[in-house]
Amino acid sequence: MITNIILLVLAALEMFFLVWNIKEKRTHLRWKGIARLGLAAVLTVLMIVGVLEGLSRYAGIILALTVLGLLSFVSLRVKGERDIKVSGSVLRAVGSGLLYTAVMLPAIIFPQYKAIVPTGDLNVQTSLYTWTDESRVETYADTGEKRKVTVQMYYPEAAGQYPLAVFSHGAASMIESNDSTCRELASHGYVVAAVAHPYHAIFVEDTDGNVTTIDNEFMRLATGGTIGMSSQELLAIYQDWMSVRTGDMNFVLDTILAKAAKREEGAFERIDPEHIGLFGHSLGGATCEAVGRQREDIDAVIVLEGTVLGDYVGCDGDRLLFNTEPYPLPLLDVNSDFLLTNLAKDYHNTDEYINFYVVKHGVDAREVTLKDAAHMNFCDLPLVSPPLAAMFGTGKRDPRECIQTVNEMVLEYFNYYLKDSGNLALADEY
Repeated sequence: MITNIILLVLAALEMFFLVWNIKEKRTHLRWKGIARLGLAAVLTVLMIVGVLEGLSRYAGIILALTVLGLLSFVSLRVKGERDIKVSGSVLRAVGSGLLYTAVMLPAIIFPQYKAIVPTGDLNVQTSLYTWTDESRVETYADTGEKRKVTVQMYYPEAAGQYPLAVFSHGAASMIESNDSTCRELASHGYVVAAVAHPYHAIFVEDTDGNVTTIDNEFMRLATGGTIGMSSQELLAIYQDWMSVRTGDMNFVLDTILAKAAKREEGAFERIDPEHIGLFGHSLGGATCEAVGRQREDIDAVIVLEGTVLGDYVGCDGDRLLFNTEPYPLPLLDVNSDFLLTNLAKDYHNTDEYINFYVVKHGVDAREVTLKDAAHMNFCDLPLVSPPLAAMFGTGKRDPRECIQTVNEMVLEYFNYYLKDSGNLALADEY
């Protein structure tokens, strides 16, 4: 909203001077300089008082207005007010508009938004860790280095023993993709560990300040590059992804539990190791479902619109084969009706989609649908960056209300299975 207002003011300013200059056939450099410097001053004051938030969003436009304003006075001093040509005035106005748009891109792509406030009574603290898995060589690099995994911990400020919930982000996402969900859980008495999967995340900054960006080949495959591949090729890719990601999750879980056993300060001394849940979005959801099959210390798993690739176990011609062993622990699979609509085009019956097969044959599994939602409505991206979220798919539903519904659902499910608290009254559709 604020970004749109600024852009409208800038457009109105340029249009005003364009019309005035053409009408009187003069440059009006003095007034244009005053207007630009004045607007830069207003934006600076709004930054100082907190109306505008984020230096990276607005520093560019403030600098551009200041420089253009000063250049107007320099030109006035050197050449004075002069007659103009219509074509020249139009080109200068267009050029200014393009410059304003360019320097406002950070605010356009990542506009100000009101963060979701956790509903729990407990104050939330966070801490960031980067751990090296000495048992694994980094397969996305040819340096022989060991794989490093960065983890964001969310935990109640108050001392106590709380269940552990571990989160895995989606492909080309980031560690903070479900920050509101993690904070909501922590405010209600959970220790939450959000795992960043290096080379699968759009970028990861570790505790030493080193930034690892997404692997180009993984990005290509994860964003449609697998279309047209044979089932054998797909299976190999899926198994590779799952091996890397489940390796990260198991390493993080083992590290956290070892620190909890030693009662290390901060988040670790607050962990109840007897109650552990996993949740993830997209490829992160698939990761959590796979880890749930591998470990005996997990109590519940939530998959937020993620095809459970780990349950593909082989091929029969062009058909991928499913793991037929019943899923052994409580599993909540949440999908959008947008996904369901597309599945109806691709499959003759729901059992042909692996998630529905797993839920149908699970020991304690259930399916929930979000109406008027799409893939990115299961994370915070539609709030943080509406343009980017729209590129990957958002529904007609209000994004704030939608992620709040997801957060409530995750909390209710984990309360029931990790705290033995409340009644699990989830509807089939929201």
